[in-house]
Amino acid sequence: MIDEFAKDNLHGRLRRDRKALLWKLDGLSEYDARRPLTATGTNLLGLVKHVASVEARYFGEVFGRPSPEPLPRWQD
Repeated sequence: MIDEFAKDNLHGRLRRDRKALLWKLDGLSEYDARRPLTATGTNLLGLVKHVASVEARYFGEVFGRPSPEPLPRWQD
């Protein structure tokens, strides 16, 4: 069983990292947020969507709190 300190620490780090990721999008035009930045076509908006999806799926499964919204399959 995970103790409260560990939960609070993990939650704090996740909030900090999520805030930093969203800060990267702050003030960008829609074009810049969606503009491919790598040869594979990865963009900043795609990274935010990926992180949100992984967090929802992983923590939903680990803590027994599944997302109320249907999530894409891991393979998709």
